[in-house]
Amino acid sequence: MSIALDLLEQRIIGSLIEKELTTPDQYPLTLNALQAACTQKSNRDPQMDVESYEIEGALRALMDRGWVTRQELVGSRTMRYSHEAASQLGVGKPELAILSELLCRGPQAPGALKTRCSRMQPFASPEEVEDRLAEMSIRPVPYVVELERQPRERQARWQHMLGKAQQSLGVATDREPTPHADPRPQAPVAAPVRAPAPVSAPPAQDAGLTDDLAERLEALEREVETLRERLDRLEGR
Repeated sequence: MSIALDLLEQRIIGSLIEKELTTPDQYPLTLNALQAACTQKSNRDPQMDVESYEIEGALRALMDRGWVTRQELVGSRTMRYSHEAASQLGVGKPELAILSELLCRGPQAPGALKTRCSRMQPFASPEEVEDRLAEMSIRPVPYVVELERQPRERQARWQHMLGKAQQSLGVATDREPTPHADPRPQAPVAAPVRAPAPVSAPPAQDAGLTDDLAERLEALEREVETLRERLDRLEGR
């Protein structure tokens, strides 16, 4: 089993999991919906700007390796795409929710994961999240790793191990993201994948913030994301 997902493939799998758990009536996703999910401005770090043909190229690579399935719904000519992460990794819904957050948003502490995963899978406490992370970290092929705690961090953050991470986040890398060929038959030259620009390491999730301010911030983020998903559904009608 290959879990060497490049940055765009990570974003695609993370987005598919997220949309399956938050908007099941819109899942599986069309190519346009998947592109919007990968490039949305909320709940994504780093931000990505990718074209539909780049998504198509990555989808083909993922389908070849069994990570994605293409479907054509009855009465529709539009192809839709679903992930196969559960069968590839042998995990359940709680683990999928955690991995989706780590794939879409980078390293996070158990407390932040508990709050952000709540729209996909409720957890009773940060300790429950940490228990799930610990279980995934001791598999024969670890899916996550605990990072060294940084100054002013109350909790150590965790990073997924399903592919290389941003160099700026302190995770070793020795190659550039795998470019996906342009699948359009008339294109004379395949355009390269525009990988997300390197970003500086994010500050500690709750550094300098009181618990009250952190909770308000998370609540506002969830409210904005809910409104965006409602707008997406209205525009798709």
